[in-house]
Amino acid sequence: MSRSVQERGTTEMTSDERPVLVAAGLVWRPDDVLLVQRRRADAEHGAGLWELPGGKLERAEHPRDALARELAEEWGPAAAGLLVGPVAEVLHHVYPPPGPEVLLVVYHVDARGLGPAGAPVEALGLRPEPGVELGAFARVALPVAEFLAADRGLVEAVRDGAIAAPAAGWRAAP
Repeated sequence: MSRSVQERGTTEMTSDERPVLVAAGLVWRPDDVLLVQRRRADAEHGAGLWELPGGKLERAEHPRDALARELAEEWGPAAAGLLVGPVAEVLHHVYPPPGPEVLLVVYHVDARGLGPAGAPVEALGLRPEPGVELGAFARVALPVAEFLAADRGLVEAVRDGAIAAPAAGWRAAP
């Protein structure tokens, strides 16, 4: 069981209370289209919901490196060439018990080089993990209510134009 420790007037978290650190991506295609993924139907959490791609950081891993690794693991070798760019947002979400508390670092990811504008997802060379579906949505048509709760606020901001893809010519940050 997790407990807070009172020490010198401050409350410290035990390791099982610390937020799960996650790197995720807003994966931009031409014409303000985002690539997202639908969780497997048998997923323990959020089955069948859309989500931003990404995953948990490994010990001592930089969030940018974690996202690049997760994209290649989840979407196959073609995703290794995606450019992880600037941070779009940092999100905090607490799922109802027994769910985790998560801290998400969300990056812009440049996927414009995967193929021409309007190309179907199947033609982009991405190979999602078994049971995972990739989707491409115009920014203004993002189905916010069908996303994981931790992603919804950001996805809504993207849909409404409050967060947009960086200007043409952006590159991965160092």
